[in-house]
Amino acid sequence: MDRPIYNTLKNLSDKNIYPFHMPGHKRNLKFLENFYDFINLDYTEIDETDNMHKPEGIIKKSKEILSNTFGSQDSYFLVNGSTSGIIASIMSCVLPNEQILVAKNCHISVYNGIILSGALPIYIEPTIKYNIPCGIDIKNIENAIKKYPNIKAFILTSPTYEGFVSDIESIAKLLHKHNIILIVDEAHGAHFNFSNNFPKSAIKCGADIVIQSFHKTLPSFTQCGVLHLNSSLVNKNMLEKCLSMVQTTSPSYMFMMSIEYATNFCKNNKPYFNEYTLFLKDLRDNLKQLKTIKLIDTDILENSNIINFDISRFTFLINSNVNGDYINSILKENNIQLEMYGKNHIIAISTICDDYDELLKFKDILFKLDNSLEYKKIEYENKFNNNITVATMVPRDAFYMRKNLLNVDLCLNKICGDFVTPYPPGIPILTPGEIITKEIIIKINSYISNNINILGINNKKELYIIEN
Repeated sequence: MDRPIYNTLKNLSDKNIYPFHMPGHKRNLKFLENFYDFINLDYTEIDETDNMHKPEGIIKKSKEILSNTFGSQDSYFLVNGSTSGIIASIMSCVLPNEQILVAKNCHISVYNGIILSGALPIYIEPTIKYNIPCGIDIKNIENAIKKYPNIKAFILTSPTYEGFVSDIESIAKLLHKHNIILIVDEAHGAHFNFSNNFPKSAIKCGADIVIQSFHKTLPSFTQCGVLHLNSSLVNKNMLEKCLSMVQTTSPSYMFMMSIEYATNFCKNNKPYFNEYTLFLKDLRDNLKQLKTIKLIDTDILENSNIINFDISRFTFLINSNVNGDYINSILKENNIQLEMYGKNHIIAISTICDDYDELLKFKDILFKLDNSLEYKKIEYENKFNNNITVATMVPRDAFYMRKNLLNVDLCLNKICGDFVTPYPPGIPILTPGEIITKEIIIKINSYISNNINILGINNKKELYIIEN
């Protein structure tokens, strides 16, 4: 099999050489009862195992297989998750006080990267449909570039948490006319590469840097991600230095083998992906008959700046007097755990590793639940927001300023000193340095009343504001 990391570690293990090196468990099964069968392959950097931060042997070869499979110029293992790739990308492309264009529905890791880089964010809003952040209007990007011609990079999320894809190809062409780097957080789209029934990956659409979470949609351990580089606009040496800064100096070989395994599995099982996507299409056709728990499908494409959507991501609107918390509780009673539930929508993630019978069971339970609910017409928010806003201060400065706790309801027009982030999906509604508006206060209270977990708000309903 074409798995150089695994093959080398397996051969080393079979030689039964006693390890006077890390890790501390020494692969001694006497002290690792009920641990993992693969413990004998947990190594560190020794002569035969290469070095992730300067790969010249088996890791280099495995990286080349990864890059060839996805069609990038180079690809990098992310053993600290996609977060590390996002942070390193921002740090390497935007210097302190330089401007970065940011889609406001980005994951918190983007904002952490902005703080660590010292960059000044310029925000544009996604189109909203059914109360859900959708695609990015290319006209907003064009207007932002005209207004702020010194922008160095643009970062956006595509697909979104709900599976919606922006027009990356057109966005890339526009940005490259101005020598602006395009960074795409494609954490939820690592599977796109393996079937034409999925949207086209940002790698093939001209993005300069694409970050993917293998563990989200491919058979891989949690925390495994990759970064794909596909551009001469990016300083490769700087990117590699930043990746080394934000990743451990003791990378897990288990994680690297997991990335390698997922790559090998998906590359060699494309017919299975096609069978899987055909099943998904039939399943979605059935689910479109639901009335109160409405599956978002092709209807999302109109007036949303979405060019495509992921058919393996099931996003449902709740057209009833119950909320997502209630739907989630009923499904849990039937041994089904959702990925996410909100006030008026829920998300279920399917992957290539799913059991088809379990997917059909999910469908049947949804229909029973759908029939038990009373239909209620919901007035969803649908809007195009053409606002282009600049942070009141560099988020890095705001992050380090003195702060006080204050009740949310008393925070109108105050400057936020921390992140306020609903989980899931981990998209901040407030970041350090932002002005707290009436709209934001209403949104926070709505999250709280619908039992949605919010980081940055304590149990006294207080958040950190910057001292005057």
